[in-house]
Amino acid sequence: MGQPTAKLCFGLRDVALAGGYSWGKGRLYFGGHSYPVRISGGGAVGIGYSRLRGEGTVYNLARLSDINGTYWSVRAEATIARGRNVAVLDNNHGVDIKTTMHTTGAHLAAAVMRLTLRVDPGGERVETAPARCTFPIH
Repeated sequence: MGQPTAKLCFGLRDVALAGGYSWGKGRLYFGGHSYPVRISGGGAVGIGYSRLRGEGTVYNLARLSDINGTYWSVRAEATIARGRNVAVLDNNHGVDIKTTMHTTGAHLAAAVMRLTLRVDPGGERVETAPARCTFPIH
């Protein structure tokens, strides 16, 4: 994957009844600044609802605009009350994100996931990446 170039802190909600849908927001820390990120997508085959709080190490991000796009991953989740999972996401700009997520809820799913990330450069702040992500994300 190479050297880490950015950090992503995010929160998602995931609902599934046969097919699934995920949505949420995050904050990307890149080049001494942070930017709000919107996340949406789906693909989980399963049943239930969960909330995910996670952080990701971003690799191969050279330009801010390269974070935008559709990311693909294979994911399996089994959450009853609390759980944890790891996923590696990649997009067609060559950006990879290795994530660690903590989940709460009741959810059982397995699928190829498709998530779309969009950064809002208008919400930029001068800010370095925290050692650990804090929630809620602002």
